[in-house]
Order: sequence, then C-alpha cells, then structure tokens
Amino acid sequence: MPVDAFKIYTEQLRDGRVETITETFASDFLDVNEEDLTFTKPVLVEGEVYLAGEDLILHFEIKTFANIPCLICNDKVLVEVYVPNFYHAEPLEQIKHAVFDFRELIREAILLETPSFAECNGMCSKRKEIKKYLKESGKDEGYRPFADLK
Repeated sequence: MPVDAFKIYTEQLRDGRVETITETFASDFLDVNEEDLTFTKPVLVEGEVYLAGEDLILHFEIKTFANIPCLICNDKVLVEVYVPNFYHAEPLEQIKHAVFDFRELIREAILLETPSFAECNGMCSKRKEIKKYLKESGKDEGYRPFADLK
C-alpha cells in the first residue's frame, strides 16, 4: 500500500475538480491490539473528495470486517462493519502544506460503527443451554412499588 494512499493534495482540487477515491487498505493501519477485537480483512474505501468554499469535503463509503466474541459462547464472530455515508468537512486553513491525511478519520469511523457484541450466525447454538438463566418477557417483573402511581 503506497504511503500516499491516505493523502489528499488540496491544490489538485482547485477549479471545481473532484477526486474519486477507490482504495483497499490492509487493516493494520487501524492499529487495534485488543483481545476481544481484531481486524484481519482489508478495508475498502470508495467515494470522492472536493472543495466547497474554504472546506475540503470527504464523502466515503467504508466497508470491512471485525472479529468480536459471540455474546453467548464467546467464540470469535466475523461481523461486517459498514459506514454507508461518511461525510467530513475540514477547513482548508487547518490543513498544513495543502496535504490532508484521512487515515485517522477512517479509523475512527470504523471503530465507532463496530458493534459491541454479536451472536454466531445470528443465533448461537449454545443459546438453548443458557435459556434457563435468561428472563422471559411477560413473566413476573419483580417488585414494582411505583407501578400504580399516576
């Protein structure tokens, strides 16, 4: 992956030019070293960048996959992380040397969209083993001292 793949040169966007971005990045740039969260699949970023007044506008669709533990059995589950409509505006005055690196923006967007939990294939086979420990809705909800207040 070229070092410049995350860089946008704002001078090339003058006069209404739009730059199309279609890049596949190795997931190591995410720099996630957690026991319960790993990224091993590539990160696909597609979209466009352009200038609007005195702002650089980034509009991307971001896709990758995360490995997180199953909520029920704790086995690793591969879940899609999809950011369909990522927008970011960066004032040109804050961009040093007319070069903007969007690596941290993509990293943050992915981490914010990564689910906190998932379940194997949407329904873990071990769910029936723990069913007796789960509360069923509609049954006794315990003592509710203020239930009759109006």
